[in-house]
Amino acid sequence: MKIQLLCFAAMKDFFPAHEDLTLEGVHTLSDLKLYLQNQNPKASSLLKISRFAINQTIVSEEESIFDGAVIAVLPPSSGG
Repeated sequence: MKIQLLCFAAMKDFFPAHEDLTLEGVHTLSDLKLYLQNQNPKASSLLKISRFAINQTIVSEEESIFDGAVIAVLPPSSGG
């Protein structure tokens, strides 16, 4: 399955802002989170507290991923 991964804010310290991925064995956002943690273990703590969106809709980690999805990783942010 092919997806587009978008990373924002501090998550860009660990992954590119935009990346096209081809994934096998990844069916849910929870699976994707584990995949990303394995790709960069230093991102684990931030991934644990991040939200995910599929095609601009924030969804739970149990949501299924589908071919062609645009998935955004949204870490907590603060303003000032």
